[in-house]
Amino acid sequence: MKISCKNADEREKQLKTGTEILIKEWNKDAEKLEIIVEFQKEDELFVKRSGNKIHIVCKEPVHYYRALTQIFCNGEVYENKEKVFFEKNGVMLDCSRNAVFRVDKVKSIIRMLAKLGLNVLMLYTEETYEVVEEPYFGIYRGRYTKDEIQEIDSYASIFGIELVPCIQTLAHLHNALKWQGMENIKDTEDILEVGKEETYVFIEKLLCCVKEAFSTRRVHLGMDEAVSLGLGNYLKNKGYEKSSVLIKKHCQRVMDICKKLDLSPMIWSDMYITANTGKGYYDIEEAQDCSSWKKPEKELGLVYWDYYHKDTKIYEKMLGVHKQISDNVIFAGGSWAWNGMAPNHSKTLECTISALQSCKENKLKEVFCTVWLDNGAETPIDAALPGIALFAYLGFNQSYNSEKFALEFKNCTEGYLEDFFVLDKFDSLFLDGESNQAADNPSKYLLYQDPLTGIFDYHIKESGIDAKKYYSDLKIKIGECAARCDKYSKLFLYYEKLAEVLSGKADLGVRLKDLYEAQDLSAIRKICENEIPNTIESLKKMKILREELWMYDAKPWGYELMDIKSGGVITRLESTKRRVFSYVNGELTSLEELEHERLPYFGEKSAKRENRWNRIISGCDLVDTI
Repeated sequence: MKISCKNADEREKQLKTGTEILIKEWNKDAEKLEIIVEFQKEDELFVKRSGNKIHIVCKEPVHYYRALTQIFCNGEVYENKEKVFFEKNGVMLDCSRNAVFRVDKVKSIIRMLAKLGLNVLMLYTEETYEVVEEPYFGIYRGRYTKDEIQEIDSYASIFGIELVPCIQTLAHLHNALKWQGMENIKDTEDILEVGKEETYVFIEKLLCCVKEAFSTRRVHLGMDEAVSLGLGNYLKNKGYEKSSVLIKKHCQRVMDICKKLDLSPMIWSDMYITANTGKGYYDIEEAQDCSSWKKPEKELGLVYWDYYHKDTKIYEKMLGVHKQISDNVIFAGGSWAWNGMAPNHSKTLECTISALQSCKENKLKEVFCTVWLDNGAETPIDAALPGIALFAYLGFNQSYNSEKFALEFKNCTEGYLEDFFVLDKFDSLFLDGESNQAADNPSKYLLYQDPLTGIFDYHIKESGIDAKKYYSDLKIKIGECAARCDKYSKLFLYYEKLAEVLSGKADLGVRLKDLYEAQDLSAIRKICENEIPNTIESLKKMKILREELWMYDAKPWGYELMDIKSGGVITRLESTKRRVFSYVNGELTSLEELEHERLPYFGEKSAKRENRWNRIISGCDLVDTI
């Protein structure tokens, strides 16, 4: 293989290294290929192949790898031209919700980003990175060492991908602040105390470690969702101060540290908006005047995050406000992998198409796709791939074409888009085929809820849906997906087993209560003798499959909580079987749990969504007050 650069000879070695890595992954014979690469300033990507001769014209190295992917996934005669809509387009990988991804897994994600043409990878690490002077920072959480980050950084640079630290310097720090020795910088359980010198000594330690580990000078400082800012120890020590004043003061102090360390920072924008309006993030006027607002320094990047809306008017309104308060606006959308057990691709699709259309019209230079994994990374990371790929596709295409996107997804991920969209059905139980815009998540609360107390049983019974048949049918569909694609077979085998578990458990409580009230002891006995043991066996197999996925993708820390969650379901099913048997055999005169009326958990017009495990498993407290 011969690679030559017309106007950037120093890049030849880098391109050859990255090309060899991808060709090995594709298992292609490229010995006779002659690749001429031409770098240009224009925001365009051109690729042409005629036999073994390939010509690529691109703006930067990662675009070359996108072009290379197109070449190897098409015939020996191929030509294509694309516009590059964003200077920076990438992914933020959540490594703070218990799953800290292994170096090899991150490298595989980097290769996929290269194929897609994405040039930024952010590692969201609240305290899951090493700070030598703070031994408790990230302890027992699988934190990244400096060497691990540098290894990932070097690998990303091969493909022209910028690895950016995404940390927290105000809120979302409960895991750091819970340890001994942190009381002197704590405002509330989750938030640092603003204005205290010890706080800024601590933050400088964090930023020094970040600077040493990452080659980029850019850093995401977080500072989002500090809703109780100044209302804890700050209030006791200094009295009340408006949050708009506090965020401004804190930003200035942290900016001074960044300047000292030659770092270029950005933050999430919500605190600047909510602190100035006193309302919710998106609850602003259509023609909001921000001239009197407390504003950040102009050098500070402001990240507008929005994963929720399909109405372009909302994005236009929010972008208008952001452009009033910052000259450096960045947009963050999301691939919905944080809804519970399964992804929500229908919401990702509709929101992302609207969001990036508005970003293009407003000529934003940078966008990225967040992959949050709220509540313990229950959804495997590979399930989020469609949303990541969509950001790339819309970064090089003006509008959405489902057939073209499905082909690009297959070329870059080796998966079938339609298979991944089948996973949406886990949480579409009540939707009759409609897209899940309200983000219902019945697959989570019907998995974890107790079969005897039946906190969510009202909604199953009221719906009239045959949940057993629904999830049995889904199991068959997912089994077909597992058989179709070797690369993601384990992912789909896990989901196949989850569907099997839900087919036995989703309406178990409803059926037990109905049979109890009808005094059909024979039917109840059959459930205890057959259905519950079968569901327990399915759960055990599902748990093993999830463990295998976790250990392949992430470090072991954090999986212990997944084990406890699924293990708890098994234990409660075993207890249910024993208790119900005792009643059927005449040892108990009643089952008090089944005597109680089932009340609606959700409001009449609210989404059927509950993502807090501790609220799902019991009406009692998991953690009592002290």
